Amino acid sequence: MAMKVGEDIDAWCTKCRTDTLHVVVALKPGTSEPKRCECKECHGQHNYHAPKIAAPRQAPVVPTVHNRTAAARAPAKPAAPKAAAKPTKPIKPPPGPVLTGAREWVRRMDDLAIRNIAVRPYSMRETFVPGEPISHPKFGKGVVLEILEANKCAILFEEGRKVLAMGGAPAA
Repeated sequence: MAMKVGEDIDAWCTKCRTDTLHVVVALKPGTSEPKRCECKECHGQHNYHAPKIAAPRQAPVVPTVHNRTAAARAPAKPAAPKAAAKPTKPIKPPPGPVLTGAREWVRRMDDLAIRNIAVRPYSMRETFVPGEPISHPKFGKGVVLEILEANKCAILFEEGRKVLAMGGAPAA
């Protein structure tokens, strides 16, 4: 891979502990491979580590029913349309540390699209739960990361993590 100093590159950040966008700072002598890079999120410099991108998630394959019970022979009932109402329980965020990079935002948006979860418009008068998707007039689509206080929540937008106001006490 032919690289130049100052070019953007995907790499594993040893400080953020995630794949992020980096800038090449130094090349290996006599080659065009990166030696050192700087993270564009935390601005930490470190030796280049190849990105640890996981294989893209695919929807699980639903096996066909092979038993001969009455339930298997009965036609499936059509699902009732879901109203875009406030969720009654928190949407479980993925296990592990709370990541805040642009890639994490893309991953969460893809996950919400697969699960077909309705996006609520942001209002500082409403309360939110972790994992809930929202739409902000300035920042665009985002996902609630955590409830910080009774009237504050951290939301991951494409441009990064933002702390916004919300009304009422956090959902238990």
